[in-house]
Amino acid sequence: MKDYKGYLFDIDGTIVLGDVLIPGAKEKIEELRKCGKKIGFYTNNSSKNPKSYIEKFTKLGIKTELKEIITAGGVLADYLKNSCKDKKIFMVGTKDYKNYCKDLEIQILDENDEFDFSEIDIVVVTLDSELSYKKLEIACKLLHRNVEYLAANEDLVYPVEDGVFLPDCRAICNIIELCTKKIPKYFGKPKKAMLDYALRNLNLLKD
Repeated sequence: MKDYKGYLFDIDGTIVLGDVLIPGAKEKIEELRKCGKKIGFYTNNSSKNPKSYIEKFTKLGIKTELKEIITAGGVLADYLKNSCKDKKIFMVGTKDYKNYCKDLEIQILDENDEFDFSEIDIVVVTLDSELSYKKLEIACKLLHRNVEYLAANEDLVYPVEDGVFLPDCRAICNIIELCTKKIPKYFGKPKKAMLDYALRNLNLLKD
């Protein structure tokens, strides 16, 4: 392995598989930390509050801090907070992720809120393990009004235990595309926005 100042590790399928630690992952991270290397955990999973990864890793014996958790959801939320401050957003996403965005004072509405479609400026889609037909219906109707359309990441599936793969963010977007012909702007890896976000968080240069 080349000698770099920082290392970015994917999470699902690299550090853990579901809730199971992959053999050797913890030891490699500890080895790199002892050598003074900066570590980032770099995942397209956009269903969770990044803080939940700290809790998960702690249970698995891996020490980390919030700035090291680089998620597609975190990158998207950073964009919404800084570039869409006064806009109202209809979000297809988990309760955990929506609450994370609301804590950042992002104006999030969902299928349980009462609103006029003309109020909505942006439709946002993330990995939603709580997906419902109602969420898809509202998103499709809004996109027929030509509102802005953003999504967390382009992964079709993600791995869990026993060789099983489950639908990811782009799989949800593909359903919407079949109905609306609309394709969102994505933020997760391999997009530049996610790498730039990681470099800022870890105070690293690209080289």
